[in-house]
Amino acid sequence: MRQPKKNEESGMFELKFYSGYKGEEIPKSVVIGNREFIIEKIISRKRVLDQKSGRRFEVYKCKMDGEIVKITVFESGKWEISFS
Repeated sequence: MRQPKKNEESGMFELKFYSGYKGEEIPKSVVIGNREFIIEKIISRKRVLDQKSGRRFEVYKCKMDGEIVKITVFESGKWEISFS
């Protein structure tokens, strides 16, 4: 497992990744405060190229704690999560 990425804005959120033998990283859990939420299933994964900035990011649609969430991971290492 690789080093978790912290959300720099609050410092209370971490995104933990798993890196397999091919090196592809996928989110495995989100830590909010002292509680860890396991990502049960990756529903979809999409690599996106922002036409204006030329920056790339990945968008994961996941099942976590019985709910569907969207996790966006930017090249800079910053990330954000949206709950449906």
